[in-house]
Formats: sequence, structure tokens, C-alpha cells
Amino acid sequence: MKSSQNPKVRLSEPDFRKKLLGWYDVHARDLPWRESCDPYRVWVSEIMLQQTRVAAVIEHYHEFLRRFPTVQKLASAREASVLAAWSGLGYYRRARMLHAAAKVVARERGGTFPETSAEWRTLPGVGRYTAAAIASIAFGEAVAVVDGNVERVLQRITGRAISGEQMWEQAESLLDRNRSGDFNQAMMELGATVCTPRAPACLSCPLVDLCAARGELASARKKSRQVQREIHYALDRRNGSVFLTQRAADIRL
Repeated sequence: MKSSQNPKVRLSEPDFRKKLLGWYDVHARDLPWRESCDPYRVWVSEIMLQQTRVAAVIEHYHEFLRRFPTVQKLASAREASVLAAWSGLGYYRRARMLHAAAKVVARERGGTFPETSAEWRTLPGVGRYTAAAIASIAFGEAVAVVDGNVERVLQRITGRAISGEQMWEQAESLLDRNRSGDFNQAMMELGATVCTPRAPACLSCPLVDLCAARGELASARKKSRQVQREIHYALDRRNGSVFLTQRAADIRL
């Protein structure tokens, strides 16, 4: 992405942080996992939020924590119980990895959670983004996150089609190291609620005067293309009942 209308926009890092955090302090959504910086709760929420809408996660978050209020309870649970509690969220591999990682924390670490993103990445199912999110939100580690929302915000703000390691470096350069958890959540919040993929609310954006892409997004919108998909399924009907079989974890789609 190159900006033709605003080529001279300079990104002031202190101004960027001040405007973003000021906006977040006022407009942050009231989400249940933001009520506490408890690492277990932050971790559960981050795993649930992977590829799942916020509204769907809210419906399951409290019930999952009611059934497994501590990492020890989760670690000692049967996998079938964990998968049942995960029902409705999809992508069950996440639940299996969460369960496996809980066993590592409870049994090999004595219930002590990792505190750095590097340590978190040693657990099953925890990648770079998730590790950085948990470490910054729960423990205040000065490490940036990059997800789809953050990537979109940074590409528009800078007017550059950056990606990969360059994107992480850009996020690190802007990070407020005194409020890393809030900063990371603010970046994701901005991308989710204001700087959206389609029809971004530029006039409501706290960073509009710093954005290289302002004024260009409306003209660049493309008509959405419908995608047709075929779904194949099989039913086993016996005595008027319908039987469903759960796919084994080691079988690929």
C-alpha cells in the first residue's frame, strides 16, 4: 500500500502512543477477560479468540471457567470433558493444545505460569502472537503483538505494504513500553472496531491525522465477491436415530 494523497505524513511515535491510549481508555469494550490480568484467564481468552468472533467467545468464556476455574482443574480433566466444554467454538485442536499445555504448567511447572513470551512459546499450542499477548497483558512484558487487526492498522497508518518480520519490527518501534498490555489491546481494538477491513470509520479514528491512507480507503473499496462452497456429509440412520462420529485428532481434513 502506497499513499499518494498523503506522502508527507510523518509518524510521531510519542504522539501515536498518546492518541491511541487516550482513545482506548475511553472507548475500550467491556469484555469479561479484561476484568482481570490473571494469566490463566488471559490465556484461555486468547486461545478462544483465535479465529472465533468475540460474541461467540463471550457466550462460552464464563462457562468454561466455571467448569475449569484453575489450571489444575483443567489439567486433571478428561479430554472428553474439555472438548464438551469447548463445543460451539470450533477448531477443537485449540482445546486439545490448551489441555496439553495446562498439564505442563500444573505438573512440570508446579502450577507456576511462564512470565515471558519466550517461556510461553515453549507450551503446546502457544505461538508468537499468543505468547506476546499473554506476557504483555498478564505480566507487563514490553513486547508487541501482531495479528490481522494490528497488521491492517499498521499498513494503513504507514502507507507501506509491510509484512512478516518487518511488521513485527514496526509494531515494536511504536510500543508503549510502560503500558504494553494496554497498548497491544488498544491496537487490536482499533482494528476490530474502527479500522475495519471494509468501511473503516476514519472520522472516528484517533490516529486519522497520522494516517498515510486517510481519504483513500473509500475509493479503494472493492465489491465483495461471492464464493460458492460445497459441503459433503454423511448420516448414519438407525432405528430412526441419527449418529454422528467425531473425527480423530490425527486425521487431516
